[in-house]
Amino acid sequence: MTETNDHALAQPPSEDEAAVEAAPVEAAPAKTVAATAEETPPVEPETALTEAAATEVQGEPDAETAPAAEAEEQPTTEAEAGEQPQSGAEVEVPPTVEAETAEQPTAETPVEAQPPAAAEAAVEEPAPLAPSAVPFAAALEAKNPVEGKVIGWNKGGFHIVSEGVTTFCPRSLMELGNRPKPPAQYVNNTYTFHVLEIKEAGRRIVLTRRPAIRNERKRALDEIRAKQESREPVSGKVTSVTDFGAFVDLGGGVGGLVHRTQISRTRSGEPGDLLKVGQRVEAVVTKVEKKNGKRSSRISLSMKALEADPWKETAKSFTAGEQFKGKVVRHSEFGLFVELAPGLDGLVHTSQLPIGKSMSAPEFAVGEEIEGWVVEVAPRRRRIALSLREVPASDPWKNLGKQYVEGAEVEGKVEQVSRFGIFVELEPGLTGLLPMSAVKGADGNLARRAYHPGRDLKVMIESIDRKRRRLGLAPPGSQLGGTKTDYKKYRQRQKESSGLNVMAAAFAKLQQPK
Repeated sequence: MTETNDHALAQPPSEDEAAVEAAPVEAAPAKTVAATAEETPPVEPETALTEAAATEVQGEPDAETAPAAEAEEQPTTEAEAGEQPQSGAEVEVPPTVEAETAEQPTAETPVEAQPPAAAEAAVEEPAPLAPSAVPFAAALEAKNPVEGKVIGWNKGGFHIVSEGVTTFCPRSLMELGNRPKPPAQYVNNTYTFHVLEIKEAGRRIVLTRRPAIRNERKRALDEIRAKQESREPVSGKVTSVTDFGAFVDLGGGVGGLVHRTQISRTRSGEPGDLLKVGQRVEAVVTKVEKKNGKRSSRISLSMKALEADPWKETAKSFTAGEQFKGKVVRHSEFGLFVELAPGLDGLVHTSQLPIGKSMSAPEFAVGEEIEGWVVEVAPRRRRIALSLREVPASDPWKNLGKQYVEGAEVEGKVEQVSRFGIFVELEPGLTGLLPMSAVKGADGNLARRAYHPGRDLKVMIESIDRKRRRLGLAPPGSQLGGTKTDYKKYRQRQKESSGLNVMAAAFAKLQQPK
């Protein structure tokens, strides 16, 4: 019996059995095999072979479409399960995964495939505004300002905390004119802003500081104009000092200029020596000038207007003819300015320098003390004329000495040489002109060398013009062809002679018998 069984087992399997054993189970996915075993009733070996062959033809689905294929293969109802083929060699091959997935909508399906009503509702329905942005939306609608503190910055702008919400302000909107200060100067400071726009349903709020700056500047200008009318002083801080004056910050984004001539009456010098950056000063507004079509205005200030005017009292202590002592404060093209008292300067004209001296002389350098005479005091014109030459006690033209007559020879001192003659000073306040045409052998540079200032020179008085205060001079020993004085005497004698002749003729006619 045992041998018979062993012999039976040793026989080769039949063709059907060999086909069943040769079918590889691993050829189909594990999930597909399990689903087939659970969802379909047992089938005959031929049916199993046919299904295995169909599985090999279908191939393994892609990883991305495998879930969709499983869902399609799994029956959803008992009726569908009952439709599975129970037996038979012919088995309908299910459609491929690619065909099934093509029928389902994917992420690449265009929006137009959706119903029009749903698409329009998705576009028209706005996202709800964040609760934290509601106060900003109200401020934007009413155009009300908001307060904000700068907590940081980046390349594009500044981070602002307002109402507990972090907002943003571009750098170009922090100041007028696209010229913001260094970013570090804004940090930890609180400013007034306006809401510019609200983005991303309130998750991004943009602020601007420009409207607040304009309003603040307008209020500051109105206050300055009011103080200008009432002559009330304004106060500010010096922001910069230049050669022509100092710029002062008056607050509210408004600044003014104190010109160098308006800094002080009692002190003199360069603006940098009188004022320093950061110094608090007071001044009077003298002018508010609006630029041509521009928003900013030019404001002129005067600090010396708050000081006592020395021309009202101090100038009265100087009289013409007396001596003075003062310090040279500056040079100009036409003379030297000398400080006689704090805020009171006089002018030494170049014609009143000592004979033979020029402004470049070391004794006339700025800061040097000089002495001279007061020529004229004019407080209304705010002018004091000075001279470094001796000033006569009285006007020499009113009491011209007997020695000054036409034809008289006198001695003087060369004052200066010009292209048309030589000026000779006969005494303080009395100067005559010797024409260059009357000087023999001297012309141009030769005359300047021969007749240098300060040289003593003898001349003859050729003419005297009292009305124009002029003396015409000539070289000594010149033969005068006739002077104006001689001509006047001749005319006087003619008038007297003709008058007597007329009277004598009339008297003789009366004596004749009729």
